[in-house]
Amino acid sequence: MDMKLSTIWTKIRINNFYGRKLLRRPEPAAPDRKTEVRALLARPPFGITDIADTALPLYDQALTHRSYANRNGYPVATLEDNERLEFLGNYVLDFVIADHLYTGYDLPPGEMNRRLQVTRNTKLAEIVRRQGLGIDSTIRGCGQAPTDSVVADAFEALIGAIYIDRGIDVAREVVLAIFEEEIAECDTQRNYRGRLQEYAARENLGELKYAFRMTGPGNCPIWAAQVTVGGVPLGEGTARTKQGAAMLAAKEALGHLGRG
Repeated sequence: MDMKLSTIWTKIRINNFYGRKLLRRPEPAAPDRKTEVRALLARPPFGITDIADTALPLYDQALTHRSYANRNGYPVATLEDNERLEFLGNYVLDFVIADHLYTGYDLPPGEMNRRLQVTRNTKLAEIVRRQGLGIDSTIRGCGQAPTDSVVADAFEALIGAIYIDRGIDVAREVVLAIFEEEIAECDTQRNYRGRLQEYAARENLGELKYAFRMTGPGNCPIWAAQVTVGGVPLGEGTARTKQGAAMLAAKEALGHLGRG
């Protein structure tokens, strides 16, 4: 599938070169804009801090709506908008989620397709805002506050930019950090964090706290999580994402509480 993604991107570039309309090159980001984009990508769940100056225009483009790119009117505009990156990011996002569902869940195709709906546009905008990803406040546009569609498109474009700059492994890490818990919550039996929270509240066991530790290289981290209930350590877990590690820690805690 990695080869298919590379093929898609190659075709996009070829079509761009031979197409009727030559697309504009990304405009170098202004100093303040560079700081803004770097700050967004440095925060969880992205955790990308070593961005080369040459890669910054790509990320800036992902966060640029066509209303801003064309603010001076055609054909004067010099900025590239995020629509092509959104196209690529949409397929990267769907691939990562589909692969995760296939390898991590024993589900029939119809159920996997239902859970893949977490990537639909209205859901994406909701996730961006609920998780405080900061994308909605970093989009460059003109004329109005970002709509759900604009936010969703920018999110997908950013995933596309991450894939181009960092490759599929980093893109997968970011996507699963955002969506792993969303997908698990579709399954009441596998939503161990939700089940543990509900049981601890019902039985007055005390406050739940998760502690995280990252090991391994920055480009391929492994997360370890420990959950305490009422101050008592009850579960640990390790996974490629913080959410996955927390889910396994909660599963172990439920086992210790006789609720596994």
